[in-house]
Amino acid sequence: MPKSLRTLDDHVQNTLESRSRTQAGRFQPMEPGTERVADVVACSCAAVAGAFANDGFRWSKSALRFSRKVGAFTHIVSFQSDSANTSGSHVGVTIHAQVKSSVLAEWRETAGVTTGDNIWSTQIGYLSLAHDYLKWQLVDPVMRQVEVASMVNAVRAFVMPAFAVCSTKEGLSAQLLERREITWTPDWAIDVALWVDNKAAAQALIDSYLASHSDLTKTFIDYSLFEATNPSASRPADPIHCLAWVASRHGLRVPSAT
Repeated sequence: MPKSLRTLDDHVQNTLESRSRTQAGRFQPMEPGTERVADVVACSCAAVAGAFANDGFRWSKSALRFSRKVGAFTHIVSFQSDSANTSGSHVGVTIHAQVKSSVLAEWRETAGVTTGDNIWSTQIGYLSLAHDYLKWQLVDPVMRQVEVASMVNAVRAFVMPAFAVCSTKEGLSAQLLERREITWTPDWAIDVALWVDNKAAAQALIDSYLASHSDLTKTFIDYSLFEATNPSASRPADPIHCLAWVASRHGLRVPSAT
């Protein structure tokens, strides 16, 4: 079962334990028959990926990830090997999920707050209601199949529903504001909302962002007034100016100055 790191203290303790293992194993001869970290990770992650072959995913051993294309979207599950991994004593792995779109990237070039193809990206434990950072331990060959099964179950439970939302633009538009993996990054989310033609969601995201950053509201209003009379021909460099530029281009409401 995965190790859950919920608090800062959990992460600090995990780091200290990892450093201790690394130091203890440094310069020690490897026992004959000890499995190499790279082999354990590659084999285990390939087994996880294999469980999703019938869902249209393809495994890339060199990238330690499996992915699929669904319409305008690319769904990616990737594995990260712990930097403190030591053959025979510690083989920790975390799993990350990501949705990208080259179509969105093209749209962003002329109409978005940001650039690039990201819709969302996160460690998969943050997709759960518990919002945990999850790490699996693969060093024990006896327990490894249990850990691999746990990884498969986590991807099924947390990642696949999130991927399902990002299968069509219509489905994404309908659920966008309910998905915190998307709304965590406001500028990405605003772009996504406008890309799927959901101006109401984009407006809600801008309003929420300004409400939580009240010190930026006046600057946003000033830039919005500037854009109303002197519209920029291309994306401004200043992030708040850029947000105002996008709001103006897409006819979004500007808060009243008080």
